[in-house]
Amino acid sequence: MFAMLEYRGVNTKESVARAFSIANAPPSDELEFLISLIHGRFTSKLDTAKVGDVYYVSAPYGQFKFDINSGSKFLFLAGGTGLAPFMSMLRLIERNGQKIDCAMLYSVRYPDEIIDKEELDRMSQRLGVKTSVTVTRPADGDGWSGEKGHVDSSMILRHVPDVKERTSYICGPPAFVKALKDALVSLGVSPNAVHAEMWG
Repeated sequence: MFAMLEYRGVNTKESVARAFSIANAPPSDELEFLISLIHGRFTSKLDTAKVGDVYYVSAPYGQFKFDINSGSKFLFLAGGTGLAPFMSMLRLIERNGQKIDCAMLYSVRYPDEIIDKEELDRMSQRLGVKTSVTVTRPADGDGWSGEKGHVDSSMILRHVPDVKERTSYICGPPAFVKALKDALVSLGVSPNAVHAEMWG
């Protein structure tokens, strides 16, 4: 699920809104988001936010719903801050003391962009989630020795050989989501078993 965040200028009457996936587990008195400060119209406002600025939040919206009790095995495919809904799902599963048959491929540009790495590692181990992180822009001296390159059909098949038996969830930018929908279908996954959320 996602929320709409809107900035409203007190003096200028400027209004800028954007949707963000919710990262914390429901129910909660707070909302947590994973936001890259990339200096777009809205994120620039957050980067320079100060006391007295006015933001409005409305939520929840969307159909990106997860049912752990569906009897399915799962595949999570996350690109960058597209990790947010999966953090929400994993946090809820952990809080409920459940286990999950799940594999996750998480794509970032650089090693230092891995979000909440310690929590992600801890939850993956505790919940039995087979998590693999891939870095798309590795560089000499960055200390990265893990998977490299963009997620594609061969990477999916290498890490998740039983992909056709799984219900897949994808979250990330539009190009990431489209490419992985196509990759899954090319591997014989039914389009009905693929759920996606994107932004941009």
